[in-house]
Amino acid sequence: MERLSLLILVLLVWAFIQLMGKILPEVPALVIVMAFMMTHALLLTAALSHKRRKAKKVEKPLNPNYTPKVSVVVPAHNEATVIADTVRHLMKLDYPDMELWIMDDRSTDGTAEILQQLKQHYPTGYNFHVRSNDSFPGKSAVLNDALALTTGDIICVFDADARVDKDFLRQIVPYLEEDVVGAVQARKIISNADENILTRCQNYEYSMDSYFQMGRDAIRSAVQLRGNGQLVKLKALETTHGWNEFTLTDDLDLSTKLHLRGWDIRFASKVHVREEGVTRFKPLLKQRRRWAEGSLVRYLEHAGQIIASNRVSLRAHVDMIAFFAEFLFPLMMLTEYLLLGWDTLTGDLQRTRLFISLLMLPVLSGAFSVNLVIALLKLQKMKWYQAVANAAMTGAYMAVVWIPIVFWVFVKVLFQKQRSMNWGKTEHYGETVQSQA
Repeated sequence: MERLSLLILVLLVWAFIQLMGKILPEVPALVIVMAFMMTHALLLTAALSHKRRKAKKVEKPLNPNYTPKVSVVVPAHNEATVIADTVRHLMKLDYPDMELWIMDDRSTDGTAEILQQLKQHYPTGYNFHVRSNDSFPGKSAVLNDALALTTGDIICVFDADARVDKDFLRQIVPYLEEDVVGAVQARKIISNADENILTRCQNYEYSMDSYFQMGRDAIRSAVQLRGNGQLVKLKALETTHGWNEFTLTDDLDLSTKLHLRGWDIRFASKVHVREEGVTRFKPLLKQRRRWAEGSLVRYLEHAGQIIASNRVSLRAHVDMIAFFAEFLFPLMMLTEYLLLGWDTLTGDLQRTRLFISLLMLPVLSGAFSVNLVIALLKLQKMKWYQAVANAAMTGAYMAVVWIPIVFWVFVKVLFQKQRSMNWGKTEHYGETVQSQA
């Protein structure tokens, strides 16, 4: 089904570019898409700025007395290097009504034995479950199994390398008090950011993502869950029938389904969860490939509902379409340049259109860099010259990583006979994280 949807999408992109070429022969269709994307980014920035000014005058405080029972769930597959420290760390959380569940997903490195030993130290509050070898693989399946074991009104999901402050739950749970709010996402930070250039760039990439998440939250738009450090109400999960076990990105898929069912998702920018960044290039590409493929497939699966649903707010509609447009832009740009090449061969080339098309890439890069600089100034508290230098480095990193991956994922989804379910587990080492916990 995804292959057919993507094929139709590619044909629509080609038809759109061709149609605009007939209507406005000197103006590339990409200009319209880029203008939409840039306007959307400016609106998020303006909304965040307005929210901050308003907060200085009067900010509605969160209710610290809202303390429903929380079930903390940690899926773990071959996490022997970090799981003991993670359990000890999470058992120190200061919250009145909490249970911890470690879900061992068919580990072969001794994770289950470590979890059994820890039970001697934590007779209450700490629980673990070992899934059988014939269990359905993947994080979503693990989380669905956990739902049958947990007793909390809120499910808090951490990765096996997560580190948070002791008051994490007290700070973030009050975001869920409103009836319409179904989930909340903490701000993710790379704990080993200083290890090498890759981890630094990942940390700055996370800062830009957080900056846009803050903008979405300011206008109650389509905030996205990010897996690690996410809290979801049980009654919201019941409306989505739990997690989708046939997705590579459980968090993004759940985000879309929650929005489609009328739930708001909040972003807690002042509440942090620390995780290990990927230290080597090849594993980084595997991780980002999984993210990109999962993101594309969830939009292909839910495209009809996103367009037709009357339970999604106009703001969320626009936000999801803008996000997908950003994902589609490399494909549209490639199509535009191929058509320009054909027009050159046939002698039909419009010089103005060629100039504008060639100009769009540096303009888009400049707009991206400005947003990244602002994010680093706001969230990393850098000097302006440091922000500019690091934005240039991170922009180059994202171009090298994301552009080829997006093209590869489009080709893969378009031509694969059966959907890939290779999750590509990210290795955790623990040393850097432990030192910072």
